[in-house]
Amino acid sequence: MAKKTVTSWKSKKLYILQAPDNFDKKEIGTTLSADPEKLAGRTVQVSLGDLMNDRSKNYLNLRFEVYDVKGDKALTRFKKFFIPTGYLRSKVRKKTLKIDYGREMEVEGDMMRFKIMVLSRHKVSEVQKADIKKSITRILEKHTDSRDKVLQAALFGKLGTEIYKDIKKICPVTRVEVYQIEMLR
Repeated sequence: MAKKTVTSWKSKKLYILQAPDNFDKKEIGTTLSADPEKLAGRTVQVSLGDLMNDRSKNYLNLRFEVYDVKGDKALTRFKKFFIPTGYLRSKVRKKTLKIDYGREMEVEGDMMRFKIMVLSRHKVSEVQKADIKKSITRILEKHTDSRDKVLQAALFGKLGTEIYKDIKKICPVTRVEVYQIEMLR
């Protein structure tokens, strides 16, 4: 009689993926693994609406990375925040000027990449564009003391609102959207 072999999925264990402290350590999913060492580096994507039980924020996506395993809990850390391109395209209409801003900054010893979109229905000169970018840089540098604070401000629109209030003194703008923040390690 042939010896029975155990399939690989039967030897795997279920691990609960746990959000970081600034998201109240909520459960964001589950994953299977035979070896807890192999969990490190796995990523999970979840919408902010699911995480905060707020359907109005379903278009905001977060990506977390597993960095440690404690028992049956896989601990994660923030990796990336982004808004899908379909949503961004819906905000840009005909006769709308789009100014893209991208910058890498050091926050608490980690490099973060910020991408911001500014929309205006009026003509904007090159001097005004340069002033807008300087203003955004100044505001971002003000927020670089804490990774959690800058992330919370971006996720809940406070950073975009602060930039909007400062920029509208330079030229009329219709919208400011922080559409991506990424951790560069």
